Amino acid sequence: MKTILITVLALGVGFAAAYFGFSSHSVPQTVQVVAAEVPVAPAIPAPTPAPVEKVVLVPAPPEETAQDILNDLLNLKLGSGNAHNAGLRKVVFKLETLTLRGNSAVPAIHDFIGRNVDITYSAQDNANSPTNAADATAGNNRGYNRGGNNRSSSRRARNLTTLQADWVVPPSLRLGLVGTLKEIGGEESEAAMAEMLATTGRGVEVAYLAVLLEEMAPGKHRDSAVAAARDLLMNPPAIDSPDRLDELSKSYLYGVLEYFKDTTFAVNAQQMLVGKDGRLDQDAMDYLATVMKDQSVSALYAAYENPALTNQFDKMRVGREVLNYVGQNSQANALFTQTMGNPDLDSRMKSFMIMQLAGGDFGPASSEVPTDPQVAANRIGLLNSMQSQFANDPALSKLIPAVVDALQKNQPIQPDVMRGLFGGRGGRGGNNGAGGGN
Repeated sequence: MKTILITVLALGVGFAAAYFGFSSHSVPQTVQVVAAEVPVAPAIPAPTPAPVEKVVLVPAPPEETAQDILNDLLNLKLGSGNAHNAGLRKVVFKLETLTLRGNSAVPAIHDFIGRNVDITYSAQDNANSPTNAADATAGNNRGYNRGGNNRSSSRRARNLTTLQADWVVPPSLRLGLVGTLKEIGGEESEAAMAEMLATTGRGVEVAYLAVLLEEMAPGKHRDSAVAAARDLLMNPPAIDSPDRLDELSKSYLYGVLEYFKDTTFAVNAQQMLVGKDGRLDQDAMDYLATVMKDQSVSALYAAYENPALTNQFDKMRVGREVLNYVGQNSQANALFTQTMGNPDLDSRMKSFMIMQLAGGDFGPASSEVPTDPQVAANRIGLLNSMQSQFANDPALSKLIPAVVDALQKNQPIQPDVMRGLFGGRGGRGGNNGAGGGN
């Protein structure tokens, strides 16, 4: 029993010794770390704060209202020379500023237009002005206007298909505001323009409003535009201090009727062809020829025969217009035959009438080449029937076959044909007495 106890005791002591010996090697030693001494930098004094400047806030000037801009435009003095150009630039700037206001500017523009005040700018200096734009398209007008006759300038506003409002400087303040309304667009602008169309007494404004409203709302304002044009043609208002645009008023109004191809004014225009002064209303004649075409011959022929038409140049112009329908209208054929048989007309005058049948650009008798083969054939037959009548005329006996040949080839007669027969220019701006009396 003692032996067992001793053994157990010895084993316990061995285990204890082994335990403590193992533990002394397993525990990590404590290491003391001594930090090195770091020199301390001297303290940097804090910067002295800069003095705070006091800022005085000035309120921004209030934005110009549409009414302010309109007042500026009305009171703007254009001056002359360089000052004039500077003034026009201000006009353009103000109108553009007004456009940027959008719909908020429409009521003020509407009220301003209702005041019926206006300023005319230098339309003649503007390539896109109604006068110059129309001048550039004068060749599209019928009759003697092709030849550059000096009276044609009074009618050059008629072709509204070329009328544009993208001008550099508007012709007038009111027209500039019309362009502004068009740029703003919308129902309010359209309504303001429609009201102006119904109330204005200026032909040029009716023309611009008619075209711009047609672009905004095709067909919607056609009847109103036609009614306004008809009313002003029948009852032209008296205008104080009329300018160039007012001188063209009647031309603009007929242009509106032509633009919409309106024929309802044809009877009135026929009655206006010959005025009380015995002069021809060229605008009325052009309107009839444009919208009525060959149906206008009866009215034109009646004017030609009207004893009240005393001016021979006017009579000549009506006759030339009628002759455009030779080969398709019996009255036109009769007038051609009658004029060719007139012993008071010399060969040169008659030659212009013959050349007109083939078409070509030869001064005041210029005309278009017939496109209808039947019309060309009828004209050829008419000329052939006259061959023997002028067999002994040295000029006409050669001209008639030349014109017949041009008609057969569907080609215009060349100006050099006239020069070959009579010498001289024979071309653009030829004899002003062509086709009529002297």
